[in-house]
Amino acid sequence: MSDSYFTFKQFRVLHRKSIMKVGTDGVLLGAYVDCGDAKRILDIGTGTGLLCLMLAQKCEAHIHGIDINAEALEVAKFNVGESKWADRIEVFQSSVQDFVPEEKYDLIVSNPPFYTTDVVAPEKGRALARHDLSLNISELAVSVDRLLAQDGRCYVIYPTEQCQLFENEASKYGLSALRRLYVSSRPDVPAIRTIVELSRRKCEPECDSLYIENGERHDFSDKYRSLTRDYYLKF
Repeated sequence: MSDSYFTFKQFRVLHRKSIMKVGTDGVLLGAYVDCGDAKRILDIGTGTGLLCLMLAQKCEAHIHGIDINAEALEVAKFNVGESKWADRIEVFQSSVQDFVPEEKYDLIVSNPPFYTTDVVAPEKGRALARHDLSLNISELAVSVDRLLAQDGRCYVIYPTEQCQLFENEASKYGLSALRRLYVSSRPDVPAIRTIVELSRRKCEPECDSLYIENGERHDFSDKYRSLTRDYYLKF
């Protein structure tokens, strides 16, 4: 059964049964997030619970994860229960549209669904996880506005073009970029993902870039190694 786990330095993630397995997007997002002094964190679309676990490793906040899919929640609960942070991570089955917490959150993170093409994954669960059938850009933006504390921050990762659409939508609710990280697979190709940090504070955003590999397969860049080394065993 060892191949059913993805093992990190301080925790492991069961992902054979889950809708979406551990992937580079989630790890990049979790590694990039600055928790600051956040006391309450929400992970929208938690899946395996990966982001909850990554953020629990780097801060002392109480963390909630939500997901609409029952199978994903079963796996997330297992992963949280196996970790050393089970006393401050809770996961709930809910759409973000229907989720009503007791208090707003200091920090919200999301690795949301992003395929909007007409070619939908054949399995319903996987389709929900990777297409915006259950959570489109507009719904995520309005939900972040509703759930985020006045001085809170939000991080999302999207394909670069869709990230700009999300920023445009979030601006309708007074949310604007603080930082952006443009991610490319190699130094000679355009960015394929953007991580953006947003808040209600108006400022000129700090922009940076990262490429994952230097050019050869598995020849990882120093910047990628530095960002993820607290988590990946290989670094």
